[in-house]
Amino acid sequence: MRWTPLTAAALATLLPLTAAANHHPAGSALGFGDATRFADTQGSKQNPAGPIAASDRGVRMGVFALGLSYELGDVADFSDDFEALGEELEDLERLLEEVESGDVDPDNAEDEIESFQANVNEILDRIGEDGYLTAGVTGQFVPFPFETTQDALRGSLLIDLDYSLRGHISVLRGEDLDLSIDDQDDAGDALDTLDGFGGYVRSAVTRTFTLGYGSAVYENRQGLLFAGAQLKHHQVELSRMAVGFDDDPGSQLSDEFRENAETDSDLGVDLGVMWVSDRYRAGASVANLIEPTFDYPAVEDDDTFDAAAERGEIDRDESYRMERQLSVEGAVHTDDGRWLLGGSLDLNPADGPFAAGSEDAYQWLTVGAAYRSPHAALPGWRLGYRQNLTGSELGYLTGGVTLFRVLSLDAAMSTETVDSVPRAFMLNAGVGLRF
Repeated sequence: MRWTPLTAAALATLLPLTAAANHHPAGSALGFGDATRFADTQGSKQNPAGPIAASDRGVRMGVFALGLSYELGDVADFSDDFEALGEELEDLERLLEEVESGDVDPDNAEDEIESFQANVNEILDRIGEDGYLTAGVTGQFVPFPFETTQDALRGSLLIDLDYSLRGHISVLRGEDLDLSIDDQDDAGDALDTLDGFGGYVRSAVTRTFTLGYGSAVYENRQGLLFAGAQLKHHQVELSRMAVGFDDDPGSQLSDEFRENAETDSDLGVDLGVMWVSDRYRAGASVANLIEPTFDYPAVEDDDTFDAAAERGEIDRDESYRMERQLSVEGAVHTDDGRWLLGGSLDLNPADGPFAAGSEDAYQWLTVGAAYRSPHAALPGWRLGYRQNLTGSELGYLTGGVTLFRVLSLDAAMSTETVDSVPRAFMLNAGVGLRF
């Protein structure tokens, strides 16, 4: 068998792209941080009051946006160990079948069974608790996000459509193997025990349509107070299945993964306020005010899934709730707005779609600095740092550049490594216009 977690993630991400991941900030927010940045539409999406606070009269629109990401558990050689575990279990299964059929005497197979068992337990001890891989892709297409600020509207109108997909694989390990094979019946029971070992593969594919409006609600000599609201329609497809190590996982995924999928839709509401003065701004927002919820599909007649569910590793009634999250932000800038220092903080953690049995919760703390060039021919840049205060608790160095005021490239790289590569990495590229 030649199959690794990377293969599983690749198969998951070949599903039709129909989804927004809170783990993956949009556009230049990845490089600078989640505090509102007025230079482009993607940098003003975090707070629903951002579009009106950020925009002069006119239109801003996206042409395309693409984001890629991955995150690894804190386990060295996870991919190699995952494949080695499958091979060990295949060989052990073959030996047990020979004992069960009477072709091999249990006494003669005892030492070999104990050797396989020790190898399996050793690998499980390394990868069973912390081994996982998450991979994702996000995308937007012309003209989204579309943002217009006009006197006739008395504010700013935002229309947005974005997509993302995230796939996740972890290990179903159960207890350590402890087989005692005295006769053919014991061999049969041991084969049943092996059904409980495998990988747990999940994906969340979401299409989110957003309609937002913001306006100035108060003014004095010190500044302006803006308020905004966004109504969101989420269409979410959740898929999951357990893949036995001793089967043909690649074939099983390609044949059955889409069958274990369920699509649902729900509405969400985000609210935000922002105070803007000559040299500073401060804001607060609440995402998922009414907490849209989506159910994972039931999985029927699957030995690996059933065994893991009986052990409590899998929740048969698993669901994904987009949890309410409060955030605050602030920034200071020069009179011309070209230099900007900002920071943001999520005040509470929220679970992602794979929270059950994974490190898929998030609570971002971000800080960043940015410079916007006065000349379109010169690049603008941004640098920052973001820290997840929950879940994997990874920290990232971030940065980005804008070329000709239309092309943005941003990246975030985790400060922790595994196998000499970053445990996590995110990349955004996009083109936007203003007129």
